[in-house]
Amino acid sequence: MDDGTSQYYFTASMDSGKILCSLLKAIQFQESAVFCAMPEGLKVTVEEGKCVQASAYVPSDNFNEYHVRADADVMFKVSLAVLTECLNIFGSGDESSLKMYYRCEGSPLLLVLQPQTVQNVMTDCEIATQTADSVLELRDEDTTEVAKLVLRAPAFLGLLADLERSCDVIELHLSPDHPHVSIVTYGMQDRSCIDVPKSSDMVQSFSCERAVSLRYQLPHIRLIMKALAISSKVVLRCSSNGLLLLQLKLEKEDQRQMFSEFYIVPLLDD
Repeated sequence: MDDGTSQYYFTASMDSGKILCSLLKAIQFQESAVFCAMPEGLKVTVEEGKCVQASAYVPSDNFNEYHVRADADVMFKVSLAVLTECLNIFGSGDESSLKMYYRCEGSPLLLVLQPQTVQNVMTDCEIATQTADSVLELRDEDTTEVAKLVLRAPAFLGLLADLERSCDVIELHLSPDHPHVSIVTYGMQDRSCIDVPKSSDMVQSFSCERAVSLRYQLPHIRLIMKALAISSKVVLRCSSNGLLLLQLKLEKEDQRQMFSEFYIVPLLDD
């Protein structure tokens, strides 16, 4: 970054924006996202009604340089579709260095991208921003965690891909006793069930305090599939109020972490 970065609320740079682009595409199920730059890293959040909330997290150590002014609140709404298109402007096959700048409230998010394979070529992008609405707080501090599973992401992705697409409801049964995990789907005319014991190759760890049965919209669960495709593992946490949290660790060659989180609200009992 140049010496003039003090005029900006937020500045950051990284050798390649390719992985960042993949992570953002994994939560791209709405047009707009809330972009929040904090001292510890970057968080980008999308919501679908009051039913699903997904966030991409990029800790600050993933950037070569990263700075947020201490006296600034860097939070704004931006088009996620435009942001990912800009990050991919040189094509998905090329690695491009990335610099980001945000001057102040109401100003555009500035991107500077330079392909690593071509000398003396770069592009500047300005993406309009809007004042961000407040993000839903779905977590309830008074609830307890009743179950936690760590699953291999590729295997879980395969399981979701095999579920009948005509089904619109998924029922999750978790129990300390065998078969431990049962996934039941309901469609217009059929019902199917898949049992996943804790001894399964898919399951890396399993803990469950008591038997619990919860229902969700299957299309909401399917929203995690893009994130699963680029992840190595997924941590599934179920709260006593039925709120489902899925934390997905991104596949990376180095030891630095990027990850996404999905909160999914259960269906109410009839």
